[in-house]
Amino acid sequence: MVGLIIGGIGVAGAVTWALYERYRYRRLESRISEVVGSPAWEAAIQSLLHRLNQQEAASHAQQAFLAALSHELKTPLAILLGYLDTLVQGAWQDQQVLVPFLEKSLAQVQRMNSLVQDILLLAQIESGGWLIQPEPTPLYPLLEEVWAELEPLARAKAISLRRPPYHLQDLAVEADPYALRKILKNLLENAIQYSLEGRTIQVSWELTPDKKRVMIHIQDEGIGIPPEHLPRIFERFYRVDKSRSRQHGGTGLGLSLVKELIEAHGQRITVESEVGRGTRFTFSLPSCA
Repeated sequence: MVGLIIGGIGVAGAVTWALYERYRYRRLESRISEVVGSPAWEAAIQSLLHRLNQQEAASHAQQAFLAALSHELKTPLAILLGYLDTLVQGAWQDQQVLVPFLEKSLAQVQRMNSLVQDILLLAQIESGGWLIQPEPTPLYPLLEEVWAELEPLARAKAISLRRPPYHLQDLAVEADPYALRKILKNLLENAIQYSLEGRTIQVSWELTPDKKRVMIHIQDEGIGIPPEHLPRIFERFYRVDKSRSRQHGGTGLGLSLVKELIEAHGQRITVESEVGRGTRFTFSLPSCA
């Protein structure tokens, strides 16, 4: 009798558990049916797809960057190895060969060093390891300092600089002096490199009507940029004329770095250009007025 009672309890328990599991399954099925196809479900799927696309794009961008970097380093390394190999083979004994080859080797080392420095700065900006330190910075003295450094390059092409009028030479901006110096140097160096001989580069600036910003313009009379290239000139390693750019020893990161530094100040840079008539870069910085 006791055995029958225990057996009955066991069967009842099994039936009860089976009914409970069936209830749980139907409830789960109902909840899944409610979620799938709902706006929240669609939003979750779209969010997941967006993240996957971002990761894929980032992976492709990284691969493209590394490929471009290796390509940029390959040229100066090949040139440097060629010079040094020639010297090691015995050419170092000829003073007429030794000095020019050492000078050209040094130029290639400096080119690679500039490339590495630009890459490190870009990486620091992106990672948040380098932050701007704005302070009141007079524009005119900084322009004169940068131009004095670039003047030998300009003099070789008989290029002159047209400065802002006297009454605007005391304007100052709230900017990081190191960053602003690099911005001016990169833009002016580009202007010199792509200007025809005997032409003029004009630097001008003015306060915006609300006096909160200073608009800075750098205009050259160079070869200009074809319109189809303008949307991409701030991309890393993008070159409008690859052979001409490498001939001048540029890193391919100058304009990209300029854009990053200006945007770090919460501002933006624009470009206008006409083939055969020159290029004009315009950017703004907070005013100290």
